[in-house]
Amino acid sequence: MTPRTWFAAGGINTKLVRVFLIQILAISVATVLGVFVAGLIAERVLVKEALSGEAEHFWTHFEKDAAFPLPNTNNLTGYLSVSGNEQTLPEWLRGHEDGFYRVHHSPGFEPLVSVSSRGDARLFLVFDEVQVSQLALYFGLAPLTAVLLLIYLLTWIGYVMSRRAVSTMVKLADRVRNYDLKGGEFEPFQANEFGGVDDSEALTLVNAFNQFITRMESSMQRERNFTRNASHELRTPLAVVKANLDLLERFDQPDKRQSVIDRMRRTVDGMEDLVETLLLLARDAESALTTSSVSLNELCNELLDELGGALSQPGVEYRLSAQGELKVEAPKRVLAILFTNLIRNAMMYTDTGFVEVIIDRRGVVVKDTGCGMGEGDIERMFEPFVRGHDRSNEGYGLGLAIVRRLCDRFGWDLRATSEEGVGTEIHIEFPRAQYESQR
Repeated sequence: MTPRTWFAAGGINTKLVRVFLIQILAISVATVLGVFVAGLIAERVLVKEALSGEAEHFWTHFEKDAAFPLPNTNNLTGYLSVSGNEQTLPEWLRGHEDGFYRVHHSPGFEPLVSVSSRGDARLFLVFDEVQVSQLALYFGLAPLTAVLLLIYLLTWIGYVMSRRAVSTMVKLADRVRNYDLKGGEFEPFQANEFGGVDDSEALTLVNAFNQFITRMESSMQRERNFTRNASHELRTPLAVVKANLDLLERFDQPDKRQSVIDRMRRTVDGMEDLVETLLLLARDAESALTTSSVSLNELCNELLDELGGALSQPGVEYRLSAQGELKVEAPKRVLAILFTNLIRNAMMYTDTGFVEVIIDRRGVVVKDTGCGMGEGDIERMFEPFVRGHDRSNEGYGLGLAIVRRLCDRFGWDLRATSEEGVGTEIHIEFPRAQYESQR
């Protein structure tokens, strides 16, 4: 395992412990090295300068008074040789030239020696650093120990505070790790579970995860909508294809058979466009839908013809009423899905009377003389899987839900009025539509 892998392994708490252990080790090593270097500096610089000062002091007074006493203290001893006579010197000092030395005299006694000359006289200053070193060790080790203990204490406090700071992230990470997406219940995180609104970093993360949860829920909802919408929307073109196949079996004339084939081809083409549109809607990619200027008169007339042939009821009239032409800038297949559901829904619930598509400058009205609905049904008619009480075995209750979704998506106004036993009117207004009246 490489150092980088070792450092990156584990969770936040493990990494935090490693960071502080490395920090403590680095501080300890740096402190010990600092004391060691300070000792070397004290020996090589401070002691040397002190002995040079002592020698200069002695020589200044010796020049004035040859009887000036040599230094003789507990740690410093002076020796003087004149005219090269070293007999007055200890044997272990003899033969050394001027300079600064550590002399190995005996085990446990290795003094520092400073040798200097003036004329024919030579001064030997012997500094016994053993006692000084012991004092330095005593007075240096105690502060060093205190400093290290203080550093360790501050490091521990820093670790505790850091762990408290990241505990929110650890808790949040555990919640994210154990979050159940398969259950289908996208419960948002609450900020007070992770430090409250005062913890700005935690609040930012909680909001970010909640936005992710919202997008995930929206994505899964679009997937469910696509599944049920696709199965619902493909029923009508499949019914058209099936009906035309029956017609092909009965028609022997080539012209009639070609007419049926052309209708089937248009239906299959519409199915391809339908699947593509539903896929794009499922991906929430409105910008990928191709918009064009669509004549609602032509579109609704085609749908009345196709759906009337597939879902016709004896005694029911299907008609289009318009005093002008209404054009809308929108994806044609989206409008086809919208009005297919409205017209098909009206046909399914109308046994007698008529189904009428009314086009004026305000928009489109799909009107029928079917069974109608009460106030309670009107409020729920655009909800998924809600079906008319007398058509409980037909459809899946998704047509009007798809209509509502498309209108909300493209900013079209949708409203409905109905009276039980009289019929239903569904109004759609297109705010940016172009209307040309017929003269």
